[in-house]
Amino acid sequence: MRSYGRSLLSGSLLVCCMSCTDWIYEDRSGCDRGVYLNFRYDYNLQRADMFSDHVGGVTVYVFDADGDFVTSRSEANTAGSAPLRAKDYRMHLDLPAGEYRFVALAMQKEVAETQRGPGAKFRIAGPDGGKMEGLSVTLDHAPDGRVEHGGLPLDTLWHAMSPRSVVTSDLYAVSETLSLVRDTKHIDVVLREIDDPAGVDVADYDFRITDRNLRLRYDNSVDESGPAVYTPYVAWNTEDRTGREAAEGVGRMAHVGFMTSRILYHDRAEEDAVLTVTHRETGREVIRVNLADMLARLRSADELHACSEQEFLDRGYDYRMTFFLKGDTWEAVDLEISVLNWSRRIQNVIL
Repeated sequence: MRSYGRSLLSGSLLVCCMSCTDWIYEDRSGCDRGVYLNFRYDYNLQRADMFSDHVGGVTVYVFDADGDFVTSRSEANTAGSAPLRAKDYRMHLDLPAGEYRFVALAMQKEVAETQRGPGAKFRIAGPDGGKMEGLSVTLDHAPDGRVEHGGLPLDTLWHAMSPRSVVTSDLYAVSETLSLVRDTKHIDVVLREIDDPAGVDVADYDFRITDRNLRLRYDNSVDESGPAVYTPYVAWNTEDRTGREAAEGVGRMAHVGFMTSRILYHDRAEEDAVLTVTHRETGREVIRVNLADMLARLRSADELHACSEQEFLDRGYDYRMTFFLKGDTWEAVDLEISVLNWSRRIQNVIL
């Protein structure tokens, strides 16, 4: 009787293990194998995990130890279900025993949905040739590098890659955590006139950011082979009746909003992104600044000054630059990171 019981138990275990090999991406308690992927987005200036609040869709690409493509899986929040909003969300990949690497691309909604509709899109290509190196993301642009946003903001793009190979077993499941980096940046630029507070008008100026960051490789490095030209996707004026202008009347501010791909800080300053503002009527370039260097100067606003310029630029994503114009040049700029209310003023003479 005992022998029969042991045989029956062994047979049950065999059936369970066989069923594990036949089903893919199923969470089967008691006979799991493969890997559970956890996702974190705490690589930000807040140092807080905001994955469940910010990310709405994620696609994971699986590669073997040789970098050959194995499979991919996508999951996203919908009107009827929002799995990514759960604090304990994780993705189960039922992979046979082996050695794997993972690349994740995430957005604010289902990746496929972001590809539809007007405006510039981050287009995912590959993995071409079935290799990890063939996976890339390219931002829509014209032949001259101009990003054709159509007056719409860019989708938010995150990237993650497993820092090491993950070894799986047919006997049990393993866990791995992917840490996301946000590549999409939002930059507000504001103009104010010192001598004529009410005279500034956003329509009088041409704003642009030039860079070389249209294509991101599988490892989130930037392919800098082609130019990128960003123009504001939104522009407006506001009237200010507060502060020092209150006693004299109304002060006007000219605003524009940019959205860009990942910004790099180079060893050679001439390779960095550049922000320019040109007066349309006179053709005078009233502002030309090294954008990467200027934004990175905010590091001194907190203990993050200990991190590198590139880490600071990768952690930050929402900047505001207020330039104070005097005649045909700028005299000072206030730099701010809105989410943490950090600010710093820089005089042009310092630069």
